Amino acid sequence: MSEISIDMPWVIFHLLDEQFAVSANHVREMVAMPKVVTVPKTPNYVKGVINLRGQVIPVIDLRLKMGMTSMTEEADALVQLLDQREQDHKNWIADLESSVRERREFKLATDPHKCAFGKWYDNFDTDNRILAGCLAKFDAPHKKIHAIAIKVKKMEEEKDFDSAYEMINQTKVGELAEMIRLFAEARSLLRESNREIALVIEWSERTMAVGVDSVETVEKLSESHIDEIPAMVSTLDNECVSGIGKRDKDEELVQLLDVGKLIDQEKELTIETHKDEE
Repeated sequence: MSEISIDMPWVIFHLLDEQFAVSANHVREMVAMPKVVTVPKTPNYVKGVINLRGQVIPVIDLRLKMGMTSMTEEADALVQLLDQREQDHKNWIADLESSVRERREFKLATDPHKCAFGKWYDNFDTDNRILAGCLAKFDAPHKKIHAIAIKVKKMEEEKDFDSAYEMINQTKVGELAEMIRLFAEARSLLRESNREIALVIEWSERTMAVGVDSVETVEKLSESHIDEIPAMVSTLDNECVSGIGKRDKDEELVQLLDVGKLIDQEKELTIETHKDEE
């Protein structure tokens, strides 16, 4: 607790929806995560090493270190979901066309809120304004695609097959093509925004980088607003969290990391990296 016994500036950052902080006294710099070279036979939370102006530095995925899902895994899962939902709508149009050709019932969702994408879309939320703006563009073409099913089946009942096929073809080159373009744009935005910040920290002549989602600010936390982590929630898995702080402006809780413990836990990796430099 000696590291947090007096007022001092803290670098406050985000991991998922939680706030953490490290003493600014030990933060050398904050940079967009450089290219990471993986190191074999290391724990899963060790991303690898980076070359920062000629110095080889080990990098820890702090999300994984703290028992969370990594940003890369999270983005990959969302990209895979978008791939699946894009294919769903290609299959939807194909099945509608087949149902007309085969004169059979169309059993897929005609309500845009009840397909797999619609259910996800109605509940998904993001703080990324650019991604949110892209996703908002899905609403109109998605609703229009589902709306044609009833119209097409009515045309089929009236034996106006040419008009039914024409509406399906127009939807393929119109709304479906627009959704395919938007899916590609959303995937691209996800990959571009999946860029962690590397906090380069130093302790006892050792240097390490930790990957975080974003850095919010550097500010002081009053000593009166800092408490030890309760014993009932203190475990070996979170022993790097040495205290809980309360921000002055909004009293939000911040988990305070002990840089010494964090780096000492990775002592072997750090020493091996320095040996490689020599």
